[in-house]
Amino acid sequence: MKAASTISVRDGHAIVKAGEFIEARFGAGTSPSLAARKTLALLIAKAAGEAWRPGSHIIAKRELRGTHNANDRIQDTLDELMDVKFQMPSTSAQGRAATLTAALLAWTLNEHAEDGRATVEWEFTAPARAILQGSDYYARLNRAALLAFRSKYAITLYEMGCLLAGRRNPTWSGTVDELRERLGTPSNSMPNFSDFRRLVLTPGKAEIDQLAAFTMDWLEKRGARGKITHVTITFTPKDDDATNAAADEAERHSTGRRSRREGTADTMVDAASLIAVAATRMSVSDTLRWPADDRVDEFKTPELYAIGQTLGGGHAVQRLADQYVRVLKDRRRQLVGDALKADWTKWVTGCSAKWGRT
Repeated sequence: MKAASTISVRDGHAIVKAGEFIEARFGAGTSPSLAARKTLALLIAKAAGEAWRPGSHIIAKRELRGTHNANDRIQDTLDELMDVKFQMPSTSAQGRAATLTAALLAWTLNEHAEDGRATVEWEFTAPARAILQGSDYYARLNRAALLAFRSKYAITLYEMGCLLAGRRNPTWSGTVDELRERLGTPSNSMPNFSDFRRLVLTPGKAEIDQLAAFTMDWLEKRGARGKITHVTITFTPKDDDATNAAADEAERHSTGRRSRREGTADTMVDAASLIAVAATRMSVSDTLRWPADDRVDEFKTPELYAIGQTLGGGHAVQRLADQYVRVLKDRRRQLVGDALKADWTKWVTGCSAKWGRT
């Protein structure tokens, strides 16, 4: 797990996941929800290089709830993860080929508190820890991209792509049933491949092509009676410009993402009006300051976010903020109120002019 620990320290935007977990199948009858798949990735990322060690790990609830302002969904998601099992090839004590079936989480402890310090504590099972300890190949996932997906199957396809896209042969091939198992598709749903294509592969490709550093395509192979029996999926790395555009899109607000993907025009909003509305969300006693963690979002810093969103030429607000931090360094802490607002506005409009509109 050294790779996971190293990347976690070097790049807080990355999630490192053991290749064995990505290649494992979900247990029979298991189809984790979108929230469960995202939460599992966040738990693995939080544990990082310590995930293989016996003992518990702790994560703040605010890191799990995303843009949802309450913690009411977390317990349901944890309960679901407790029931999730994975299957993968293994060897029995007699040295024979076997299938290992095991749970991922041994237990969870969810604090009842709803304040900003509330946490969730958990421990991985012994089989899961053994896999994490012995793994020597990993996939590096973009945290923003993974959290931006709206299809639970797209997340698993994305993880497969992150593992394969950099290889000489970036493809996965198998039967339709094997692909269903990999993606956790309920066995009693979508009996016709046309439905599987429409509800799983097509929306998965659309999201991956927009948000990932690679594209996804697939080929279908028919059997003797004309029924589709095999699928080959190929993940092709994008060039630098397309990769940067995907990273920007992953950082942008989800509003308008589908229209941007489909090439339809976004509704134009008057910038001054949007910024004024955002300003009203701050109390009278609040003084506009640069965020301590350098993260500009619509909840903690609505006025700064609104300026970046409306005047930033379509570029990701966090990308604008990251560049602002690099250039201004400590001076950003000295600017407050109208001075910060004016300086940030000047920076955003300057970047928009320099980089061009997306």
